[in-house]
Amino acid sequence: MSDRIIDLKKQLRDLKAGEKMAAFAGFTLTLGRGIAPKDGVLKIADFVRPDGSGYLTLTFQLDLGPDLEEHKAVAEAFQRLAAFASRADRVLGRARFGQGFDSMLCMDQGLSEGEVWYTAEADIYYAALRGRVRELVEGAVLPGLADIMAVAFEAPNWWDDQKG
Repeated sequence: MSDRIIDLKKQLRDLKAGEKMAAFAGFTLTLGRGIAPKDGVLKIADFVRPDGSGYLTLTFQLDLGPDLEEHKAVAEAFQRLAAFASRADRVLGRARFGQGFDSMLCMDQGLSEGEVWYTAEADIYYAALRGRVRELVEGAVLPGLADIMAVAFEAPNWWDDQKG
């Protein structure tokens, strides 16, 4: 066994650095319980395999203050998304996230001690993704997330539109 220390957060950042950015969008997450809504940013990346299948990686980031009730409410919102992902078969997933939905995986990185950024991620796998990223995100993914999490999104800023 190696005595080497593995920095999983660094490895995750290195992996994410190679993602193909598709879009980003601002959002407002309603927290309830008398807690003010929280604004954040959603990064949307895509990976399309040679056979046309692939996945969308949705990375949510929110800047949290010191209020522990706010932290708990944000974590609960992303727990609702993870609970949906754990039971989303192809029928339920397609109804919420569009035709070709295959599966979904959520990873809540939460808020580390001393950090102010709350990060959560969802990967949505599709049997057919090539040429459909914008259609799926705008027509199914963002509305589906809004229904699950009580979140409102701004119109996505598409990366391809920013170039040139």
